[in-house]
Amino acid sequence: MATIRKRGSGYQIRVSCGYDANGKQVTHTKSWKPKTNMTAKQIEKELNRQAVLFEEACMNGLVTSTVKFCDFIEQWKDGYAKKNYKLMTIDTMQHIMKRVNEELGHMRLSKISRRHIQAFINSLSDGNEKYKPLGSKTVRNYINYTSSIFEYAIRLDLISNNPCSKTNLPALKKVEREVYTLQEAQTFIDTLIQKAPLVFQTYFILAIYGGLRRGELCGLTWNDIDFENEIISIDKTLYHISNKGSTLDTPKSASSNRCLKLPPEVFEFFRKLKIFYENEKGRLGSYWKDTEFVFKDEDGNSLSPLKPNRWLHKFCEEKNLKYVTPHSFRHLCASLMIDSGASVKTVQACLGHSDASTTLNIYAHSFARAQAKASEAVASNFKLC
Repeated sequence: MATIRKRGSGYQIRVSCGYDANGKQVTHTKSWKPKTNMTAKQIEKELNRQAVLFEEACMNGLVTSTVKFCDFIEQWKDGYAKKNYKLMTIDTMQHIMKRVNEELGHMRLSKISRRHIQAFINSLSDGNEKYKPLGSKTVRNYINYTSSIFEYAIRLDLISNNPCSKTNLPALKKVEREVYTLQEAQTFIDTLIQKAPLVFQTYFILAIYGGLRRGELCGLTWNDIDFENEIISIDKTLYHISNKGSTLDTPKSASSNRCLKLPPEVFEFFRKLKIFYENEKGRLGSYWKDTEFVFKDEDGNSLSPLKPNRWLHKFCEEKNLKYVTPHSFRHLCASLMIDSGASVKTVQACLGHSDASTTLNIYAHSFARAQAKASEAVASNFKLC
């Protein structure tokens, strides 16, 4: 219900619109001044009409909040992001929000238009005196997070429209992933087994055979390894969080929880690694941290998800091997499964993708190649002329 009070020669209409994310009451006000020739009855009638119209506009979200965008970002973090995003996502979000704050934070939430968001997109894509241009996928990530903030404001009835909608985003570019050929992979494995420490031998053999993400590899504990049935279970991930170090959390999505049946040769590496740790425990004594992680650092603590990439880069350089990122072994695993005739659903389950469309989008080329081989197999059985 609108309230009206006299203010000098005019009136103030005040409407309460509930509470914000911090529990603070949200109110909107409007000033109205009658014309000099209006009678008292005319003023009363028009004032009541203005109050009804203003209240309807407030209730329908047509009157927006005066809160600054930088302040509302903090409300969104506490009221939505921390309750709905994983730790790694929140960590990524902190870096993104710094730039968003710099370019949009000083503005009022209600005053940010599609034109402002488009200018922000262009700034991200083109770069400026402080920042380099960002890739199309990264720009989309920035806008997705920013859009989430505006959607939260809409749900709280603070604004009526999302200015991120219908903006022109840069087209996504298909990036050809650098993956070992079979021969290159075999050379890598041979060199790895001959020259690398056992912990990295096991890490990268498992990356190739299982297609695990780096956080899933570093998050494995010994109770995830079923030696008898030769199955590993993935139900947690080790993330690297800025200013906090390594943090154990649930996997990327519910479908990331999965079990993989692996060859006996892989489990031989696990057995050797277990024996190696027992020897290290005896050698280092109280300096050894007796954690349950499968992949440990030199002191027994968990292996940071950042370390294998640094180690691999140096190893490939020293041994004159082609360098690929650790994540490329996941793509190698997927490509080999597809080439062997595995279905989309099988590959999806093994990799822990949330849906089959993700698998198809990422590995469209591999599936097309496998389909071509299948067609050739059919054609080889017939003669058409």
